[in-house]
Amino acid sequence: MKFVFDLDGTLTRQETLPLIAGHFGLEEDIAALTQSTILGHVPFVESFIQRVNILGKQSVSDINDILGGVELFEGVCEFIAEHQDDCHIATGNLDVWIEKLGARFPCTVSSSKGSVVNDKVERLTDILQKADIVKNLQAEGHTVVYIGDGNNDANAMRQADLSIAVGLVHFPARSVMDVADFAVFDETALLRLLNAMANPEPVNTCDTVVLSCAGVGSRLGLNTTKALMEILGRPFIHWHLDIFEIVEDLRVVIGFQANDVIKTVIEKRSDVIFALNHSYFATGTGKSLYLGARFSAAFVVAWDGDLVVHHADLHRCLKADFEYVGISAAVTDDAVYVSLDAAQQYVTRFDRTKVSELEWSGPARLHRDKVRDVGGHVFEGIISDLPIAALKVEAFDIDTESDYAYAKEHFRSFINGQS
Repeated sequence: MKFVFDLDGTLTRQETLPLIAGHFGLEEDIAALTQSTILGHVPFVESFIQRVNILGKQSVSDINDILGGVELFEGVCEFIAEHQDDCHIATGNLDVWIEKLGARFPCTVSSSKGSVVNDKVERLTDILQKADIVKNLQAEGHTVVYIGDGNNDANAMRQADLSIAVGLVHFPARSVMDVADFAVFDETALLRLLNAMANPEPVNTCDTVVLSCAGVGSRLGLNTTKALMEILGRPFIHWHLDIFEIVEDLRVVIGFQANDVIKTVIEKRSDVIFALNHSYFATGTGKSLYLGARFSAAFVVAWDGDLVVHHADLHRCLKADFEYVGISAAVTDDAVYVSLDAAQQYVTRFDRTKVSELEWSGPARLHRDKVRDVGGHVFEGIISDLPIAALKVEAFDIDTESDYAYAKEHFRSFINGQS
């Protein structure tokens, strides 16, 4: 696997062009052009040419000195140093401006090119097409991961086999979020994901928890995804973040209202890894679990974003050291019923017709190899693996308006035992 990194805002702790502009008092010119580019009023190539024309009149040596000392994300740079043969940096910045900065990385650095006369940029000779870097590596037979944040990364991310949108300096561009497989907003989360991708065999001994929050929640009539519905004056997902506070590797799968969910999550916890389900309208929790469980620990705990589990059962769900399927007394409107073996210890069947007084309640602990790419529900992906141990819990889903009314009435007692 090969990793291709954007430079500005991905490896550097600030964008470099505004830094250069600020030094020479050209902030307003560059800021206006950058804003027009972000809004789509000026194509990126045209914008870049204009920015080079503005900054090219300044000393190349001075710019090199400025950028040579820019602060970097040291943890990500250490990852690159440890995997230097598998890492590549692709930046639209000019080679003559980033000689000192580029020399700080022990891997290949590709950039746009310019010619210099009398310590000034005479002309722009080549604008790097980042997608070409990805294509060349793929042509050599490599799986390519692209990591970036800006509009000029979107084509490369679309071309890559996997892509990570990073929001370490600013929120990723919309074009990036539209194609990314994962999104991270904290260096710790990015390193956790990169290391998981770089190591085929899972090294994390703790379980990965995948919280599926991609759905529309149309049956609730709230015009919002369930993660954002209000329960006791708080977004529902904040209650989940409380529950999973001790979980190191927490993945939140997003789709509908993705940006709103991200912002709500990082208000409370920034080191979450977000997996994007771009086909959320046509798929269910099975697809979301699959997307969130890629590059996970050996075992995955599947948790639906509309699930409420009694506080007395939470510890058993999160600390179990065996594979299980969570079951509970059937209380939801649209139940998936379960059949058990004679000893009442294993789930042997799922059924939409009422074959028992018990239903599949949502939580499950599975080996990651059993998490399959199914378009429907999680239980549909594990039918072939039955029987699986049953873990009986007191729980319910919030699927319909009556479920939501039930939740508001009983939620406090479920969460902390208070009426």
